[in-house]
Amino acid sequence: MKYILLDFDGVLTSGTHSSLCRMENRPGNLFGMDWFDPQCLDALRSLVERTGAKIVVSSSWRDLSTEQLQWLWKQIPMPGELIGTTPRWIFTKKGAIKHWIKKHLGDKWVILDDIELGLPNQIRTDPHTGLTDANVQQAINLLNDDEENTLS
Repeated sequence: MKYILLDFDGVLTSGTHSSLCRMENRPGNLFGMDWFDPQCLDALRSLVERTGAKIVVSSSWRDLSTEQLQWLWKQIPMPGELIGTTPRWIFTKKGAIKHWIKKHLGDKWVILDDIELGLPNQIRTDPHTGLTDANVQQAINLLNDDEENTLS
């Protein structure tokens, strides 16, 4: 199985798109979903289509239930299948991701986040641009390669 551990802010949002939303005085509406950058969503769609990876939310949005996130996924609509979140009971994002990865050793996974976590298979996005085609290509290379992912 292949997984994308997905942060939202700085990955599916971009500084450019957020500035546009502020200029247009867009309300944050439900969970601020108007603020997701369409280009970032297209990049995620391309990654999912080219790898078949499932989505695991590692964002602070994981405080919502999986059902709430799946509902949100359909409302936007977001690409791919959201299957769950990293644990909410672990206080740090890095700790939650490490816990999730240890339970899924042998599977393929990539972490998309704009904050350096110091974990293997992380692709760090630039919060000003969000997820780019270059990030997508890096993720495809990790997810479609024949070697097993490991956690140091």
